[in-house]
Amino acid sequence: MAKRSIELVSPASVYNRVVFGLLISVVAYLWPVQTQDAANVRIIAIAVGIVMFLSGWTAVKNPMQAVRYAANPRRTVLRLIEEWKPEPARLESEYEKSLHRFLKERLPFVKVTRQYGSARVKCDLATGQDVMIELKAGLRSTQKLQRLIGQIELFTREWDKPVIVVLLGETEEDLLHDLHRSLRQYTRVDVVTKPVEARVEEEGQG
Repeated sequence: MAKRSIELVSPASVYNRVVFGLLISVVAYLWPVQTQDAANVRIIAIAVGIVMFLSGWTAVKNPMQAVRYAANPRRTVLRLIEEWKPEPARLESEYEKSLHRFLKERLPFVKVTRQYGSARVKCDLATGQDVMIELKAGLRSTQKLQRLIGQIELFTREWDKPVIVVLLGETEEDLLHDLHRSLRQYTRVDVVTKPVEARVEEEGQG
C-alpha cells in the first residue's frame, strides 16, 4: 500500500480561499451598479471570487473537512474520534496506533503526531499543534484517576490547547463522575468514552 503523504495546502489556506472567494463573489453580485464600467468591475470581481473559491475547493481531497477543521479543530477532531470504531485489542498502544491511522486518513492536510511533546510532558497524539489527545485504558482506580487529572493539568499549562481524553474499555461510573467534576475548571477539555470488547491494559500490565 502506498504511503499517504500530508497534503501541502493547510486547512487555514483552504478556509480563506473558499470563504473569501465566496464572499467576494456574493458581495460583487449583490452590489448595485449604475454604469457600464461598474458592471464590468462587478463581473471581474465575481470571476476573481470564483477562481479563489475553486482554488481552495480543489486544493485538497476533502475541502469541506478542511474548512471544518480550520473553523474549529477541537470540534472536528472530537467528532472524528466519536466516529472511530477500532478493532478490539489488548494494549492501549494498539488503540493509539489505530486512532493515529484513522486521523491521518481523515485529516490528510494536517500532521498527526504520535507521542507529541518532550520528555517532560508528552501526550499520545496531536493533530498539528491544534488538538492534544490522550488515551487511557479502563479507568478503574483512584490512583489512575489522580494521575490522569495531573496529566491534564500539565497539558493545559504547557500548551494551552484543547485536550481530548479518550477512555478505552471498562470505566467505573463513580470515577468517571469524579473526572468530569474535576475537569469543570477547564473549558477546553473533552472526555470521550469508547467502549471496546476486549479488556484494555497499559503497556507492562498483565
